Amino acid sequence: MITTQLHPLLTPRSVAVVGASVKMGSLGYDTVEMMLRSGFRGDIYPVNPRYNKILGLACYPSLPAIGKTVDLTVLCVAAKRLEEQVREAIAANTKALIITANAVLKDDTSPCLEDRIAALCIDADIPVCGPNAMGFYNNDISLRACGFSAPDEGVSGNIAFITQSGSVFSTLAHNDPQLKFNLAITTGRETVTTLAEYMDHALEQTSTKVIGIYLETIRKPSLFKAALRKAAEKQIPVVAMKVGRSELGARFALSHSGGLAGDDDALQAVFDRYGVIRTKSLDELANTLLLHSRYSEIPPGGLVAIADSGGERNLLADVAEHVGITFAKLSEATMVKLGAIQEYGQEADNPLDPWGTGLDFERIFGQSMAVMMADDNAAIGVLSQDLRDGYFLTEGCLQAIDIALAETDKPLVCMTNFSGIRRGETTKALSDRGIPVLAGTRDALHAVRNFLDYRDYEYRTERSPKAIHIDEIEELGNGSVLQEYEALSLLARAGISTVTSHLITNKSELELVACEIEYPVVLKTATHGILHKSDVDGVVLDINDFDSLIRAYDRMSEKLGCRALVQPMIPKDRELILGMKTDDTFGALIIVGAGGTLAEYIRDRFTILPDAPKEEIVDKIERMRLYPILKGVRGAEPVKLDALLDTISKFGCLCQSLNGMVQEIDINPLHVSADGAVALDALIVGSKQLPS
Repeated sequence: MITTQLHPLLTPRSVAVVGASVKMGSLGYDTVEMMLRSGFRGDIYPVNPRYNKILGLACYPSLPAIGKTVDLTVLCVAAKRLEEQVREAIAANTKALIITANAVLKDDTSPCLEDRIAALCIDADIPVCGPNAMGFYNNDISLRACGFSAPDEGVSGNIAFITQSGSVFSTLAHNDPQLKFNLAITTGRETVTTLAEYMDHALEQTSTKVIGIYLETIRKPSLFKAALRKAAEKQIPVVAMKVGRSELGARFALSHSGGLAGDDDALQAVFDRYGVIRTKSLDELANTLLLHSRYSEIPPGGLVAIADSGGERNLLADVAEHVGITFAKLSEATMVKLGAIQEYGQEADNPLDPWGTGLDFERIFGQSMAVMMADDNAAIGVLSQDLRDGYFLTEGCLQAIDIALAETDKPLVCMTNFSGIRRGETTKALSDRGIPVLAGTRDALHAVRNFLDYRDYEYRTERSPKAIHIDEIEELGNGSVLQEYEALSLLARAGISTVTSHLITNKSELELVACEIEYPVVLKTATHGILHKSDVDGVVLDINDFDSLIRAYDRMSEKLGCRALVQPMIPKDRELILGMKTDDTFGALIIVGAGGTLAEYIRDRFTILPDAPKEEIVDKIERMRLYPILKGVRGAEPVKLDALLDTISKFGCLCQSLNGMVQEIDINPLHVSADGAVALDALIVGSKQLPS
């Protein structure tokens, strides 16, 4: 649970600006000027011993000279002066800081300036925006605490935007008046206060309708997950863009599953768990934020769309297929009504091209959209036209929108296929009508899909793990490995079905188990240190009698050592891999994918958190390329899906119970069939340092 109180930082009643200046264009000048221009109703105290007044405000030589405690102090000073000013601010009982400088010194000592400042502020229990932060806008209280002059378009809205990039802050906050923010924050280096705490504050801000985040790194993963959980519970969409994606699975070389999932898979698993909408571009991010800021209620159904030309309708259809969004199937009654509106030669369809001769196109477009939106299967309507100020077709588009708006209260948007056109006045006219204008075919349709997908997301509380007693705790220390026999035994105690295994270390033991086995059997090396048995000819299949088993054992023991396993030969069926890896940021992750010897190469897999509910697991299984094979093809019976789900759930509980004792687990293959799911081989790699 997040307990940090950010009110002194983000909703201050008084602000001091240390390093305030009379020099236009300077950081100290623009910070004061922006606060005045934004209409902040609290007290503003410029601080600089060289001036008596700045922009009509009394200027103080120091923070103590103000004579009262200030909620927020903005430090517009160079890095070399930071430490003394932070100490003075803390001594003056300031309750929060914005640090604009990067806190990097040439020939610095250890600990470095950044760490020294962080320690001071943590000890004083004050939140800090920065270092290297541009500041923030809180339009709910008309405060723009930012040292960079910007257009005064900050009309209060309902988008809370938190970014670790200052340039992205400027891009989204200053370039599209449609995007209206209640809160916009540049976090800086986050040495004290992180994106997670800002998210938590935004979720408590009653004006917040949607949260946008731009991520480079996650500094407090447990708090980050707590904020996402809170957003999911409050049903406030979180729209995220993450840069710096990397695939580091190759360094997890001991198990197949460890190599299958990289850092980005971990983040995606977290996003999936809490319904975070992930975007791939700034345009998609902006479009998605815009949609959610305008429309809270998302009706059932799908997309209906009108294009103003056949060529652009083809573009719409092609991109929709690429994006993975389908057009709503309209009822027969709707199609009859739609057809009756069209000119001769134009056919009713979805998406629709109603452009015929162009005569009376305003009415035709508007009535067509109204009829399509009235269908029970229509959730959102898109009018695709490349808007341009002062153009008769654009004026007609506005009239068509008015006709449609008179007949529907469902979400309706305009979409431009090309974003770089002159449409400022038209965009404002549509925005005044409550109609968002989405830019770019692909990014706009991605936003529509994001919008509909969020409607269908349902947050479910975490599963509580069943406690499992682990005898092998000591064995799991220092990165040690539990190989197949011991690993399967541990899995069996967790309730996971495993293949029957007989461990032998000599021929006499082999003779003792001869009466207990049924042929055919498989013989596997169990020599410690051999992790991938098939790579060293450590597996012999389809052994049909005892003499053949003895001969195979003699050959294997001579080459690989005497320790071996005898198991029943399971008839060939479908194989999965079920594994766990430990991510540096988020901890245990579960990997499910195509299994067997080609697991690393097929790469048909998904990643989930250990507490993922069954509904999420089902959804991800159904998205696998392997899913049609699991359902049964060419006469094969479908696998017992309930047994597979039960196995994955129990495996997740086991991974939660191990709680840092294990670095990797590899069940490969997990044999799945119409009879159930059985682990045929397993490997468990202990953590290098067990939890105390």
